[in-house]
Amino acid sequence: MTAIFTKAYISVDSDLYASAYATCGREKGLCCILGTGSNICFFDGESIHDGKHGLGFILGDEGAGTWFGRTLITDFLYGLMPEDIQTVFYNTYPLTKEEVITNVYQRPAPNSYLASFARILNVIRKTDYGKELIRKGLQEFIDTNIKSYPEYHTYKTHFVGSIAFVFADELKALCEAQEIHVGKIIKQPINDLLAFILSRETAE
Repeated sequence: MTAIFTKAYISVDSDLYASAYATCGREKGLCCILGTGSNICFFDGESIHDGKHGLGFILGDEGAGTWFGRTLITDFLYGLMPEDIQTVFYNTYPLTKEEVITNVYQRPAPNSYLASFARILNVIRKTDYGKELIRKGLQEFIDTNIKSYPEYHTYKTHFVGSIAFVFADELKALCEAQEIHVGKIIKQPINDLLAFILSRETAE
């Protein structure tokens, strides 16, 4: 690409870098991704420091779309949902156990398949079941990811991704109750990333 676009700035790196630049800018802070999957890093103002996280949808993805989708499906198949929620879920996704097994274990992109069910959370978010599920997922992310950094309360914690953006109110409330200083919450980093790059290029 650099051979063709000789005057363009081209950088190929992880989504954590894009998210850190878009949210932290040049300041130190924690940058969290809460979308289809979940991840976190500490950004020192110049570089990201990888932690123990980002284990993917089978071992990790706490509080992400895959986590919520997996929980919703298993609750549905085990009959653990309240009856009214069970009905809403089935009317939205008329699933069978066999379909779920096939899509999760035999077809490509099972993480995207699982995450697709998280959309119903916005429909049931005011119900007791929905409130508790959202709280549980976000709290698991906070406990497993944010609180793994001993000095998490001294930095701003930023969030990127659809789950963080849609459930920003619930996320802020949980963070504020635990002395987590919330910074930016954005759905996609592209616009803020572009603004950062332009400002950096101008400064240089």
